[in-house]
Amino acid sequence: MKYKILLFLTFLFQNLFSQTGGESLYSFLNTPTSPKQIALGGVTLTSRNDVSQLLWNPSSLNEEIDGDVSINFVNYIADINVGSLVYAKSINPKYGMAFLGVQYFDYGDLDRTEASGPEILGSFSSRDLAFSLGYGYVYKMVSVGATLKYVSSKIDVYTSTALLYDFGITYLDPNSSFVASLVVRNSGKQLTQYIDTEEKVSNNVILAVEYSLEHMPIKFYGALDELNNWDISESNPSREKVDLNGEVTEENISELSNAFRHLSVGAELWPEKKINLRIGYNHRRAQEFQLEEVRTSAGLSYGFGINTRLIKFDYAFSKFQEGAKYSTFGLTLHL
Repeated sequence: MKYKILLFLTFLFQNLFSQTGGESLYSFLNTPTSPKQIALGGVTLTSRNDVSQLLWNPSSLNEEIDGDVSINFVNYIADINVGSLVYAKSINPKYGMAFLGVQYFDYGDLDRTEASGPEILGSFSSRDLAFSLGYGYVYKMVSVGATLKYVSSKIDVYTSTALLYDFGITYLDPNSSFVASLVVRNSGKQLTQYIDTEEKVSNNVILAVEYSLEHMPIKFYGALDELNNWDISESNPSREKVDLNGEVTEENISELSNAFRHLSVGAELWPEKKINLRIGYNHRRAQEFQLEEVRTSAGLSYGFGINTRLIKFDYAFSKFQEGAKYSTFGLTLHL
């Protein structure tokens, strides 16, 4: 029965929210700030004890994270600072839970140059902010949630704002440890434009699952990203072929290879203990950032969590290539 429900919901969301792919406006919203989520491949959305994950899946609100407040910092590439703050609180057992969240991207000072030359004329700043208000309700084996997001982006003197929303539904199998979530993220539209042209905001439909082994302390995670934007393949420049005449042939990406680029997987050892170890793999990142004849470990991520009665510390490490790697730190207080 559970598989019929998931299949129906997948087709429902695809028909309601499908759109043409392309570069995403406000792409910082697709950069996770939860160390646990990053360590497990970057897209897993079924964790019930990770309050930071609410920024991606409001239907994961539940009593286990009631009163939790989490602060996360990402030491991102190119000296970009990324962070988030999330707080969840029960309204009433009869009326569900709510959460507040803030995400930011600070790109620092950038050189201002002329379009025709490298001469530096000064500097300017750029930053992105998102404020989230979410609600979730659990009824027996199903939980639902929704988030309203106000987004503000600034590049020099140009600004853009948007009002977006997320919607998620999570199914918990009462007879096993199987959990599945279907989430639509970043639907909505721009309120104000950078200059004069209105840009489309790309939403994202994600199906995520998890399953714990019965007699071993291991939990497995999996996710299919961008179900509403099936062709996500981008050729890897390091796989280009040059013939004797100097003509360049780009990488040929098969349908099967494109399908696997939607997949990310992860595993967590001792998920219910005070110390957890995590590893993840994102196939799309691995294929797009891999270098020929050089082992980059692109697509792999690692991390751990230390959880006590009052506080939880999480760490994750991930990288695109050897010169582009980053760490994520998270501190959660159980208030």
